[in-house]
Amino acid sequence: MARNSGGGFGTWFYGFLVGGVIGVGCCAAAALYITKAPIPFVNKVNQASEKINPIAGGTIPDPNKPLSASSGAPVNAPKSRVVTVEPPTSEQAAEETKLQIEQGSRFVVQAGAFSTQVDAEARRAELGFLGFEARVIPRTDGAKTLYRVRLGPYGTAQEANDVKSKLQANSITATVGRIK
Repeated sequence: MARNSGGGFGTWFYGFLVGGVIGVGCCAAAALYITKAPIPFVNKVNQASEKINPIAGGTIPDPNKPLSASSGAPVNAPKSRVVTVEPPTSEQAAEETKLQIEQGSRFVVQAGAFSTQVDAEARRAELGFLGFEARVIPRTDGAKTLYRVRLGPYGTAQEANDVKSKLQANSITATVGRIK
């Protein structure tokens, strides 16, 4: 009988071992070559011209010295401006109070009213992603509860209308309401 010339386990094992040794040797040679290469930017670092040891009693220069004049005042200090504000007269204060009463106290923007709290919280999260802080306020009328999503309060109607227009630009229907 003829013997199988394909080799056995020993031939395969020795071939694997020799290949592993050659691979490790190539990796070691590459690592040695790379580590002996010059490191970039090391030679470009400015060395300290003077060594300062604060513990040994050396003085540390004041880094802010060029910024101050000999008098101690900062060189580029802004000149101070005195602004006088006169208190409002009693007539002006009365007009302002009357105007605030006529306008109502504050304004809110309602971004929806939902029959389930899950839907209201989803709208609140959507508003959060747009950068608005909203609240969910439940309101019960008889046996039915509505969950209102509101933003605000805002001090002026203009602020509330600005928020409303931003919401409408993002395809969210909103209304402005007045609260007292």
